[in-house]
Amino acid sequence: MALAGELTLIQLILSSYILPICCIMGIIGSLLNIAVFYQRHLRTNSCSVYFISTSIFNFLVIMFGVIPTMFTAYLSFDYASYSTSYCKFRGYIVHAVLMMSRSSVALACIDRFALCSSNVRIRALSQHRMAIRLVFVISILWLLIPTHMIVEINVQNPPPRCGASGIYSIIYSVYTAIVTAIPLTIMVVFSTLASQHLKRSRARVRPTAGSNVPITDQIKKRDGQFIIILVSEVIVYFFSTILFPVYSIYSAVTSKTVKDANRTAVRC
Repeated sequence: MALAGELTLIQLILSSYILPICCIMGIIGSLLNIAVFYQRHLRTNSCSVYFISTSIFNFLVIMFGVIPTMFTAYLSFDYASYSTSYCKFRGYIVHAVLMMSRSSVALACIDRFALCSSNVRIRALSQHRMAIRLVFVISILWLLIPTHMIVEINVQNPPPRCGASGIYSIIYSVYTAIVTAIPLTIMVVFSTLASQHLKRSRARVRPTAGSNVPITDQIKKRDGQFIIILVSEVIVYFFSTILFPVYSIYSAVTSKTVKDANRTAVRC
């Protein structure tokens, strides 16, 4: 029981002190990203579209997910554990927007890979108009795909908590593992390929409507900078997300296991 108390205290400290710092940094970072990549000389770049959309999605995750969690820690009261409608809405919208963010980063990796390709058809994927369309598509998809959460996620008793129960808890654990692993895999594979292709690429053309214009040294430098930023973001995503699919599968496998206070404290 002593260990469980210590773990609970650590969670409280993280939620009360570390989380607010991360929240403030996340809000400032998202707003700065939007301001920077929306500049006239950058916003026409297809990769900027993905960076802007990712920042908007991350901002929404902070608003709907991080801030309520922070207030729960301060007030020692989770409204989602008592309101069915809020429980369903919060679980659904946070998951949907988070997956939009991950998918947007994955599309940015594909975009940079396409830009470095010697195939004209593949390079056509790296266009501003195409980027806007794809962001719209993933937004619609992730508003539709997790609708099962609105039906199945509910307030569970006792003790009151917002979450899944029964067989759906196992299905949900497997589902979250899969939808987390897919964009993460795409990020790693295509960001690696883009980096390799850019190094090998000395002279290629930039896709434009109706003509092929040799890419300039300035654009090459800008595209290289975008890839560096993207790879850095993928690294952060990888190390902050890689254990979640493992945790989800483990939770599904041990869902019917009787857990003591220590395992409950670490949610295993």
